[in-house]
Amino acid sequence: MYDAQHNLSQNEQRAKQRALALAALTQVAHLVESIAQEGKCEQPYFNCCVDALLHEHFTQGCAFVTGAIKAKRLLQGQEVPHAKRILTHTSSLIAIEKRLAKQPENLSNIAQGMQRIHKQVQYFNSPYHPNVLAAIAHLYGENISNLKPKMIIRGKPEHLKQLQNTEKIRCLLFTGIRAAWVWRTNGGNTLRLIFGRKKIIQQLEVLRKSI
Repeated sequence: MYDAQHNLSQNEQRAKQRALALAALTQVAHLVESIAQEGKCEQPYFNCCVDALLHEHFTQGCAFVTGAIKAKRLLQGQEVPHAKRILTHTSSLIAIEKRLAKQPENLSNIAQGMQRIHKQVQYFNSPYHPNVLAAIAHLYGENISNLKPKMIIRGKPEHLKQLQNTEKIRCLLFTGIRAAWVWRTNGGNTLRLIFGRKKIIQQLEVLRKSI
């Protein structure tokens, strides 16, 4: 009886982690599109993504409110602005994370880089300081940007040419990579999205109500 209850609890926890990861991926993709098309994004939602990236346990670092809402709408077939690009970005992030998982040197570099970034956060007393965001973006550029399939962000040149926007996008994509890792390591895959859609929608609704 204990084993059955324990396994059920584990399965429920993994399902919750998958929902959180999907919400995070959707939020990242939505914010990237906002920056690329409008040159700005909702600051609290961006800060949430940075918090999650720097948090030891990731999904405890943020509730991903807008991502949970949009992910649920997408899975239900409802209209969502930039839906096609959001789905494309999400799929690309999942694919890149799988490739990154097979690159031990890159992973080691990222681990060392994140240690330095945490020290910068303490020094500047803020995870959102421009120098911290620049360091995160640089770490992404050095270890992830060149992995295939490459992320292709299309938007208005006047927005994408601004260094601040480029750095914010890379920070968001870094968060998306970590979310993709949470998704994969908790059993997330394409088949689960197809055949387990109802369960994921239920979990996203629970997440939305808990925010």
